[in-house]
Amino acid sequence: MSPVVVFEIIVGTLALLAVLALAYIFVRRRLLSSGAPLMLCALRLPGRSSYRLGLLRFSGGTLEWFTLIGPSPRPLRSWDRPRLELGPPEVSQEPVSGLPDAVTVQCRYDGEEFRIALAPPAYTAMRSWLESSPPGFNVNVA
Repeated sequence: MSPVVVFEIIVGTLALLAVLALAYIFVRRRLLSSGAPLMLCALRLPGRSSYRLGLLRFSGGTLEWFTLIGPSPRPLRSWDRPRLELGPPEVSQEPVSGLPDAVTVQCRYDGEEFRIALAPPAYTAMRSWLESSPPGFNVNVA
């Protein structure tokens, strides 16, 4: 085989792999968002100096966090609604990539503290979800 043909095969294979990777990311996002609200957020765990961009989903009684570009369709972190506590929103003092006007929220879950950075409307949605009645509870609000 000539070097030109080998080069074309390599370039074609790389292009096919790139298209397959983009298709997988698209299908994964569609599967994650089916049936539940999905929003862009960033998570900073204790001991970390930077935020990690990901997707946040309200799924019944749990709040689930997925990596933005990752192979797994399962959440990397999951928090139950009754045990999750949110602090007040603060304007982010440091830039969060992908979220230019983010607000940060100090969260506590079973004694573990972490921060989440969200767009202001996403914070409002998360606060409303957390303060609302969990599914299956018959709460009479007068």
